[in-house]
Amino acid sequence: MLGERLDSWLRGHQSLVDVLIALLFAGCCVLFGLFVRAEAAYFLFSLLLALPLALRRRNTVVCATVVLGVAGVQWLTIRDGVGALPADLAVPPAVHAAAAYGPRRAGGAALAAGLLGAVLGGLSWPMLPSSAAAHLLVGAFLASTVVAAWATGTLRRVRLSHSRQQARLAVLAERERIAREMHDIVAHSLAVVIAQADGGRYAATPEAGRSALVTIGDCARKALGDLRRMIGVLRDGPA
Repeated sequence: MLGERLDSWLRGHQSLVDVLIALLFAGCCVLFGLFVRAEAAYFLFSLLLALPLALRRRNTVVCATVVLGVAGVQWLTIRDGVGALPADLAVPPAVHAAAAYGPRRAGGAALAAGLLGAVLGGLSWPMLPSSAAAHLLVGAFLASTVVAAWATGTLRRVRLSHSRQQARLAVLAERERIAREMHDIVAHSLAVVIAQADGGRYAATPEAGRSALVTIGDCARKALGDLRRMIGVLRDGPA
């Protein structure tokens, strides 16, 4: 029960969860920088890489663009000293978000940019031995993380699309059921009205005619109430 409530709360507050995760990630990067007495550039790049993750679902394109762009600027400026920052771990989530929640072109662009950064980062990593094999191995590992992030993001997109399609089909099925019920109500009511009207027309006594009219009125009012209920369900249902 508690797990279901927590899952429901997380699903209902996804934007807040993203913000909290981004703040926690940024805080960890800052604490690490304080521990190793990093320079100011470290803190600047760390915050610029970590904080955009708060937008990974609300504004996916901005998140991926900022994270990948800052990672590229970092590679051009401070790679000779440190190689990579802990905040560079923001790149795979940004690629995942672009593939899962952004336009299809955004996912492809994020994959291409991530792979380019992984290859360049592996080839130019300053703390590795001078052998080409070591640089290629690191580049391949970094590229594999980017591809894995893109693949899981694409799978997430497919699952979300399937869920939305199933929801639409459920709505259509419910509306079709209601339409059949409305047809049955109208058909039954009209059959009763016609039968009573014919009976009243051929009735020999005024009392029989009045009884037929009463039955017609009751049937019409019941049918009207049922139709209003059905129309209310259609109006209040999901679009």
